[in-house]
Amino acid sequence: MTHPRKKSFTHSHEVLVDGAVSFKCSGDTDIWPWLTLAPFDPIVVQTINYWTSVETGIARGTWDPTKWSALTQTEWTCGAAGVSHATHGVADSKMDESDPRYQLTFFDKNGSLVYRMSGTGVIFKNRDFETWRNKAKRAIEKPAALMDFPYASAARTGLEEQAHCFISELIDQDNRVAHGLITKDNGFPPGHPYLSGSGDHVNSTHLATIARQFVNLMLDGASPDIVGGHMSFHRYVELDIPFQVQYVPTKKAGNHMSLTVSQADHLCATLALEYRS
Repeated sequence: MTHPRKKSFTHSHEVLVDGAVSFKCSGDTDIWPWLTLAPFDPIVVQTINYWTSVETGIARGTWDPTKWSALTQTEWTCGAAGVSHATHGVADSKMDESDPRYQLTFFDKNGSLVYRMSGTGVIFKNRDFETWRNKAKRAIEKPAALMDFPYASAARTGLEEQAHCFISELIDQDNRVAHGLITKDNGFPPGHPYLSGSGDHVNSTHLATIARQFVNLMLDGASPDIVGGHMSFHRYVELDIPFQVQYVPTKKAGNHMSLTVSQADHLCATLALEYRS
């Protein structure tokens, strides 16, 4: 997506000798209502991921805010339990057209590690993005009615507000598959006060939130902290069209869960989360 310059989450940028960018973070909950959520909530993690990677690239002079871009892969690790929201950090690598990668580290007011995150992306240099996206969206038939989508309960998905639920109960117990649906009404303000984005498609913050809800569903509403993860994006997930979330068995030990998100018989994203009670 292009970058809206009406507001910025980071400020006091300083480009260091090695090209890294130090920065401070806003704590204004009126401008950033998602700061009222817990620091490890995927909404907080992925929203910070977006704003900081773009803004530090702009500060460095290696980001063109007039061009469309897309995240293709991201990963993150959270700090110890009990840390507070990030107040400052450093962007260690570049984000430009020749090599759209970034690596971010965040600290709280006490200097404790809050997050380490990194990612890669693609910048659309020549493609008519809007026309291309309109054709892609028309290629998938929208259902006639969305009002009766069978969302799971808030309690089962670890939520306080039923309106913020994006997935159903398991529709296939053997393969552990759920349906999901994000619309322009429930996935953006005012329907959802903490989520944002271009409005063109289901974005990385939506997908991380879906994964968190699925983990809670699989754990019968236990609601653990999501303390790390990895996401790879293969195709856009379209708004207003149901998709499928499926559990992927893994031999990895500990509190880990891997998922896929598919839509219209196409694999759209793969996700792997680490959680901590």
